[in-house]
Amino acid sequence: MLKKALIGVILLLSIAPVIAEGNYNYRLGDVNWDGNINIGDVVYLFKNRDLPLEEGDLNCDGDVDIGDVVYLFKNYRKLKEPIKHAQNMNLTYYDERGNVVNPYEGESWTYKIFVDATGQRFLLKNKSKPVPKWAKGMYDIVIDVPLERVVVMSSTHIALMKPLDDDGSVISSIKGIMWGKRYKWHFKDIDRGLKNGSIIDVGPTSNPNWDLIINISPQVIFVYPGYSGDIIIEKCKELGITYVANAEYLEPTYLARCEWVKMFAAFYNKEDAAKRYFSRVEKRSFNVKRKTYHCDPNVLVAWGKNYPKWGGVFVPRAQSYVAKGIVDFCHASYVFADYPGTGSAKIDYETFAERVKNADIWIMPSTTEWLTTFKEDHPGYKEFKPVKNGKLFCISDDYWQLGLMNTDQVLMDLGTVIHPEAFKGRTTHFFLRYYPDNNTAVPYTAG
Repeated sequence: MLKKALIGVILLLSIAPVIAEGNYNYRLGDVNWDGNINIGDVVYLFKNRDLPLEEGDLNCDGDVDIGDVVYLFKNYRKLKEPIKHAQNMNLTYYDERGNVVNPYEGESWTYKIFVDATGQRFLLKNKSKPVPKWAKGMYDIVIDVPLERVVVMSSTHIALMKPLDDDGSVISSIKGIMWGKRYKWHFKDIDRGLKNGSIIDVGPTSNPNWDLIINISPQVIFVYPGYSGDIIIEKCKELGITYVANAEYLEPTYLARCEWVKMFAAFYNKEDAAKRYFSRVEKRSFNVKRKTYHCDPNVLVAWGKNYPKWGGVFVPRAQSYVAKGIVDFCHASYVFADYPGTGSAKIDYETFAERVKNADIWIMPSTTEWLTTFKEDHPGYKEFKPVKNGKLFCISDDYWQLGLMNTDQVLMDLGTVIHPEAFKGRTTHFFLRYYPDNNTAVPYTAG
């Protein structure tokens, strides 16, 4: 009898929680739905623990209990901050008199100051408002918002603008894209705009057509620092064109990268849209933690692909957003957790293969288009455990465009391929099961 009881307990713990949707009009932690996160929410949660998991299960253990009350008491000040995940975003809101306010707590703002990734300080204001005297010395450039004419450098910029486009004004402000026909568009309105001429292809990031850009006369060019972005920045300086550098790709978590939607919201007065969007993404993303809470943390995940012409494999470091997604969100182990830091580490293929051959899951951040030489690039792959067990995955064609916008789905897909027992019946979109024999990939359904 005791043995049967223990088996029952184990089975109970292995069952993933049933997730009831929360209210995405309110931020995580605002459990009493009054538009503010404060001690009142702690008291409310103490008295009312029959809330949906997405609302009340703040510590993501699959239950709403006293542990969540304690968590909220300790963290409600952090939860109320306008920017709580992104570490590299410097955005402050002010009222008419220069007092700091929080629009994500329902407080009215009149001015904003954003410091971009290159240290430029932008004072953002509505056209009807004067430049305030109190802001003297606090800004370098004044920009009237919402923006109406911009050029963007990356599809990731569009991924963070698209969720704000509730009235069409954000996407319609895009007059030029550094594209150069280098890839397929998965944003239908962008593809349509490029075809009908409402959006101009100003050439690739490596060599844009500056005459076309000058003719557009953009208020702002959104760029990313580093790589070819630094060259664009220098050219903007030379031509006197205003640029804004965002650094979402440098953030250490999936949610931190996604939270850069709030930077774009500041340039379009779309804070309300950003609040609703990010509340939904954040609450849904934490469902992955809830579902995998009781799963085996020893499932070993490898991430990477060999690039012989570049001399090895680039693997995410231990504090990178990929590694944290695997470990912190999906409750698993990461093969290269002994490589500290953010970003990627370059290792030789022999070192990579030695680790991957004993992994449970192998994910390659490439599409089938770039895996045509997989067999030649990965000698000995047939003997790797994840290949023999059918746990070899690649990414979908639209991952690098739609993935950032759908961060919650990406994390859910990651959880699905790592712990299928917690996601039975769910089919992935962004991570696909890869078949090296014929270089094909298909959505994976958890059995």
